[in-house]
Formats: sequence, structure tokens, C-alpha cells
Amino acid sequence: MGSEIIQDEEAMKRIEELVVSDRSSTMLVCIQGTEEGEVYGEIYSCYLKEPIWFSGVGDMVLKLDEMCNWVGMPHATTDPRFLNMETERRYREAGSHHPQADRSNLTYTMDQIPFKQALKAREVLIVYVKYRQFSSLQGSIRGKITKGKVVNFRSALELMRMISMIQL
Repeated sequence: MGSEIIQDEEAMKRIEELVVSDRSSTMLVCIQGTEEGEVYGEIYSCYLKEPIWFSGVGDMVLKLDEMCNWVGMPHATTDPRFLNMETERRYREAGSHHPQADRSNLTYTMDQIPFKQALKAREVLIVYVKYRQFSSLQGSIRGKITKGKVVNFRSALELMRMISMIQL
């Protein structure tokens, strides 16, 4: 019972950080568990109406990048590269058909953050994407696992390595 209270307090701290942040590239990552050694969960943004589900750290990073595209912040400094024209067409088509990709759907409201679901998560992290340079992500992460300290990441690979080492 005592560990549940501590976990709830830690989760509330992460949620409060999101509430006081007005940064469009700050996201709440709720890790619900692991399946076949990969973390899964959802990502929330104050600007998007629905959570974005992910399965695995690679998928999580790609979704963080895609969410940055949807909210328009931070801007990528390079255009993505593709193996051929067909893969580029599929990428652009998939991104443009997502309901949250429509800028008219973007609204800033804390009502989008489901606090009860976040409290049920096994790990709650605040991810702040500061830059998208060199076809990667740079930013910081904070959560119970970091003992409340801000930990910077210099690339998507570094972020993936950090997240993949979380043991639930």
C-alpha cells in the first residue's frame, strides 16, 4: 500500500510538470508494462485530443517525432530520407491521414490528460523535445526513474537506450 502512494505521488509530480509547462513539445509518456521485453504505453500531449499508443522504444521515438510534426514544434532541421519513392509516398500518406495531423484539431487544454490513467502507469515520464537536429531528437527526460532529476539526451538512440534499460 505504501509503495502505491509513493508511486501516485511521483506520477502526480510528473503530471504537475506537464500542467505548468506551456511547451508544445513537452509530452507525458506513460509506460504501462512490457511485452516480450519491450515497453508499451501511451504518450499524451496537451495539444492532442487522443493519446498515442506505442509498442517498443523504437515506436515510441518515432511517435514522439511524429507528434512534434503535428504540433509544429520544434521544427526539424532536415527532411527525412527514404529508401525509395514508394516508401516516401507511404510515409507522407500515413502522416497526413492521421486525424490529429490536422492543425485545426490542435487545442491546448489540460482536459486531454487522463490523470487517472497516468496514475495507473508503471512509469510516468516527462519528455521535452528541445531540438530536432541532424534527423534526430535532442531534449530531456524526467521521472521517478531519474529520481526527479532532469536527464538530457543527445539523440533518439540515446533516448532509446535510456528507456530500454527501465525494468518494471
